Amino acid sequence: MMLLRGGTLVALDPPLVERSDLRVQGQRIVDRQRGLTLRVGEDEVDLEGMLVLPGLVNAHTHLYSALARGMPPPAEPPRNFVEVLQKVWWRLDRALDEETVRLSALVGAIEAARSGTTLLIDHHSSPSFIEGSLETIRGAVEEVGLRSVLCYEVTDRNGPEGRDRGVHENESFLREGASDLTRALVGAHASFTLSDETLDRLAAAVKETRRSLHVHVAEDKADVEECRSRHGCGLVERLHRHGLLVRTLLAHCVHLEPAEIAEAHGHGAWFAHNPRSNMNNSVGQAPTEPLKRAALGTDGIDEDVLAEARAAFLKMRDAGRAESAPATLQLLAGGHRLAAALFGLPFGKLDAGGPADLVVLDYAPPTPLTTDNLIGHLLFGMDRSHVHSVMVAGRWVVRGRRVLTVDVPSVLARARSAAERLWEKMARLPG
Repeated sequence: MMLLRGGTLVALDPPLVERSDLRVQGQRIVDRQRGLTLRVGEDEVDLEGMLVLPGLVNAHTHLYSALARGMPPPAEPPRNFVEVLQKVWWRLDRALDEETVRLSALVGAIEAARSGTTLLIDHHSSPSFIEGSLETIRGAVEEVGLRSVLCYEVTDRNGPEGRDRGVHENESFLREGASDLTRALVGAHASFTLSDETLDRLAAAVKETRRSLHVHVAEDKADVEECRSRHGCGLVERLHRHGLLVRTLLAHCVHLEPAEIAEAHGHGAWFAHNPRSNMNNSVGQAPTEPLKRAALGTDGIDEDVLAEARAAFLKMRDAGRAESAPATLQLLAGGHRLAAALFGLPFGKLDAGGPADLVVLDYAPPTPLTTDNLIGHLLFGMDRSHVHSVMVAGRWVVRGRRVLTVDVPSVLARARSAAERLWEKMARLPG
């Protein structure tokens, strides 16, 4: 057992800032109140002057992009979003092998831990290494000590065999991949790379495994236009026709209409908002105002959810949305609600019975910090540089700003070497 004494606990929904002690036993918080008495055999951790937040959730990421940072640009600059996929990301995923998938997951998980992100909802693709790819990612993320929700991206762009192997990888991992730290979804790329036959295959996998779909939706206008011209309907309607809308995690949703968002909400769908990636790809701004069941994702830009929250706030402010600050707080809290739905645990409260997933911030506020002004400190004060310690399922992953679970310099050295080989392999790929 462990007694965390003297910290200032922070909750996001509803906002709350209060001094309290926490008692942790196993993977759970078992008591929360001021003045808890140290028990025989219990470790005491002094958190005086520290803030304690629930671990942050990244609702949509691509760990396989971790080795892309600094890679050479394509010979001809992409002219639109589809060409960005064709000339950059689809070449990268084709070049990945078991080693680079594992190292990407390790690097991404290390970065997440250092940023206070304790749960990664990942969307993976590696057409040259499909079978066993999700187990490889799980092993790497769990080695660092984080939680994850994993899926493999099914698509038609690599032919029927690649499509079928992707479906099988999802089904296999859904049957065998769950653990205390890991859950699974069924993954799919986007409507414009998915035939009706493929959507039916995905629907069968969802029905058989009783899980939900994690899919890119309306990230770019090309996805919307292709669906209307080829299938005579909108993207949400197409998913609904194939029985793929119930509790589905819809990533991006930049070009959905309010009526489509309302329909998806009616089926229990979740939305992953990725403002920095959307800005980077110049695809537009998601219509966040009608979003109710929504959380923040980074889309693989990095694993820093606090930075994503600040970007989300600024984009909403720039668009003239008056309630942008509380809306941002709800997006952060939405990650905890999504995690609760996927794991069946009460994430986000730091109450007795909840998972012992928390972030300790060494943040000394220069002005009073209260429940009423918490969002101002989150958006204009706190960042990943304040992350002092991170606990996941009752285990310290980061302590005193040092990752305890893996040899970080060794991982990064191997990653740098592997990245050079990966980039060379990408350059040799045809097409």
